[in-house]
Amino acid sequence: MMTLILSLALAVAGAPDQAASDQTASVQTAKPAKPKKICKSTKMTGSSIGRRVCKTQEQWAAQARDGTQSLDLVDQGYKANTGNGAVN
Repeated sequence: MMTLILSLALAVAGAPDQAASDQTASVQTAKPAKPKKICKSTKMTGSSIGRRVCKTQEQWAAQARDGTQSLDLVDQGYKANTGNGAVN
């Protein structure tokens, strides 16, 4: 009889802990905020109709960085082949 009362007391005492852990679990499953997209209109070669491109700020920065790196490589190759950019 004493073990029955003890087990019931432990079950009731453990119930608030279970509810608290359920609340923290529901808070942790919240979705992260979506990054804001920035849309720009670009011209298509051979067309008078523009095209709208939407990307996040990080994606626009990566594209600009990649373009700058590509331009630097082309410039270095040109200077190496022509003697520091001098026109012959």
